[in-house]
Amino acid sequence: MEKTLVFGGAFDPVHKEHVAMCKSAMCQLGISKLVLVPTVTPPHKSAGFLSFEQRCDLLKIAFEGVDFVIDDIENVRGKDNYSALTLPLLKEKYGDIVYLVGGDSLEYFDTWYHPEAIVKVCPIAVCQREGFDDIAMRAQYLKQKYGGEFILLDYVGKDVSSSEVRAKLLMGDEPDEIDEKVLCEIRKNGMFCEYKEMAEKLHSYQSDELFAHSKAVVLTAMRLNSRHNLKQDFTKVFLACFLHDNAKQRPSLDGFDVPPDAIGTPVLHQFLGAEKARRDFGITDESVLDAIRYHTTAKADMTMLEKLVYTADSVSFDRTYEPIPQIREIAMRDFDEGFKAVLKYTYDKVRASGKPMHPLTLDAVKCYLGDYCKN
Repeated sequence: MEKTLVFGGAFDPVHKEHVAMCKSAMCQLGISKLVLVPTVTPPHKSAGFLSFEQRCDLLKIAFEGVDFVIDDIENVRGKDNYSALTLPLLKEKYGDIVYLVGGDSLEYFDTWYHPEAIVKVCPIAVCQREGFDDIAMRAQYLKQKYGGEFILLDYVGKDVSSSEVRAKLLMGDEPDEIDEKVLCEIRKNGMFCEYKEMAEKLHSYQSDELFAHSKAVVLTAMRLNSRHNLKQDFTKVFLACFLHDNAKQRPSLDGFDVPPDAIGTPVLHQFLGAEKARRDFGITDESVLDAIRYHTTAKADMTMLEKLVYTADSVSFDRTYEPIPQIREIAMRDFDEGFKAVLKYTYDKVRASGKPMHPLTLDAVKCYLGDYCKN
């Protein structure tokens, strides 16, 4: 019996790499039928921006010329859409199936709902991905632990993060990762325009260079959040990063109550940024405001969101001066070590300058680096 390739995802939105993965898998495995399974809200991810119907419409454009069907099983079920529960139903409906996953998914396969049940349903085809060098070893480990069949595909996918693509659209950019026909449909129907006015207002407060930095911090945070499965809410990460420097080039106090020792110093903008994000952009989420409020100094006992914004700001893709590229590599390999490397770099830099260290930074160093500040 001919097998059917099953590929699920949020597709919010669908991008070129989704199509390339499916086509390469079908070619290598000799499979001619494809079933796409758009998720409703994946159990391991936060809610998306496009409706189920909108995502299906874009899939039809992106996969034009491929023999595929879109299965709405998750939309019909509405909840408990774990692969361990839906794959048996899809197998019953389509016969022998092969489940396609990205190599990055293997990193956290152990955390999926009943992985031991998933491997019993069908073979799992794994698409390799740039930046993930241990996929073959990981697949072998999972096979030994759970059994089943893991098929390592030849195709090496580009390191494309769907959250980065989504963020680019929300910031008004036109991502190269999206097919031109899909992008035209997105623009024609006004998709991903939720923050258009915010982007325009923010740009009016910032120079082109600073606005580009703000966007770079968003994309860096999205990459870190995705790569390390930090499970931080997309919208919170987006807002905190996009607005983190909203007050950097408008230092007027405007009557806001900010720490007196911050006035006239390089850290003033973090405190003003939180207050002005609330006033000028309508941000009311205290977790987002706090991430803005401490993105320069850091502090003791930071939340994961605060650590993410702090780290992404320091190692953002637009920073090319030494030693940032090396620290960025550390952060991409190990988030906690990257965060500590940023904190060490900041502490050493301020100390070498002879300028006073902000108390919050000292608190952070003592909290996360122990006796490092005594060295």
